[in-house]
Amino acid sequence: MNSMTLFGILSIMLNILLILIILIRSPNEQSLQENLAPFRLFESSSRAEKSIDKVIQLLTIGYFLLALLYVIQSYF
Repeated sequence: MNSMTLFGILSIMLNILLILIILIRSPNEQSLQENLAPFRLFESSSRAEKSIDKVIQLLTIGYFLLALLYVIQSYF
């Protein structure tokens, strides 16, 4: 598998994860939050919001770093 294909697959997975987490975090998407409530992944809603915000930040940074690596590699 060449590295361009690997970057493409990683980019698609990162995009899907980022979109799903943003939809879960969005206050307008109450149905997604209600569906996740029975799993009790977090102790409180404020803690959940902070954790999800941190994951969104990390995924966004990862997305831009992956794009930067992809552009750099395409020049060489």
